[in-house]
Amino acid sequence: MLQVYSSNLEVAAGAAFPFNNVVIDKGCGERLSAPATIELDKRGIYLVEVDGFVTPETVANVSMQLYVNGVAQP
Repeated sequence: MLQVYSSNLEVAAGAAFPFNNVVIDKGCGERLSAPATIELDKRGIYLVEVDGFVTPETVANVSMQLYVNGVAQP
């Protein structure tokens, strides 16, 4: 299990959201390999949950996208 989070960040349009705090790091199937990249090292079924709270300073659209090997997932 890997649990990561960030808070009080400004992120530019189109930029990846960096995770700067690792709360739980157990097991060997996943790891935070870069500030905005979590790698899953073993085959299997994974539960991915995302909670977000966004307060844009200006009127803006906010979106999130999950990628697998650089390919956007539905």
